[in-house]
Amino acid sequence: MKKERKEEKKKRTRQGGAVLLLGAELDEHDEPTDEMRGRVRLAAQEYRQGDAGVIVACGGILPGHNRAEADVMADLLCGEGVPSHAVRLEDRSQNTMENIRYAAALLGDVKERRLLVVTSDYHLHRAKATARRLGLCVKGRGVKMPHNASWWVLWLKERCYMIDLRMGWQDEGRKRPEWIRRLFDRIFGSRS
Repeated sequence: MKKERKEEKKKRTRQGGAVLLLGAELDEHDEPTDEMRGRVRLAAQEYRQGDAGVIVACGGILPGHNRAEADVMADLLCGEGVPSHAVRLEDRSQNTMENIRYAAALLGDVKERRLLVVTSDYHLHRAKATARRLGLCVKGRGVKMPHNASWWVLWLKERCYMIDLRMGWQDEGRKRPEWIRRLFDRIFGSRS
């Protein structure tokens, strides 16, 4: 009897839960980076544990690339043992706000689902704040990234994006003021 209840609970969780696997930029050869592989492994682990019935791989084709991040992650997920019927592709987004907005639209009944955002540790706070900005209730898991020489740049960039988010510059139909965009471009490069 106890085992049956446990199986029923696992079945309900799997049916109602979804993982939003946020994209990570591909390398210069359109191959997955270690960061992307880590995110995929974590999402696959969540699926195998029965915490979600579907994984939405998020990420479109970024400038300078020929493949969508979502397509690459879907291949990696299948390699991790996640069945293809459990993977949905959100392959048109260009940033975190679009990742979450388009994934939620793809899922449809998103308010009824338990959502887990999977990303990197430095990006997790902003990803969850972005989901809340869109009215979603999410939990999050982040892959631990090594602290190397470029860590401070990532940290600073995330803080700047949080300002964007709080100012509403990532909301649909809005954008950063031109002088802020130029400042971001100067500090972080033109792909910010």
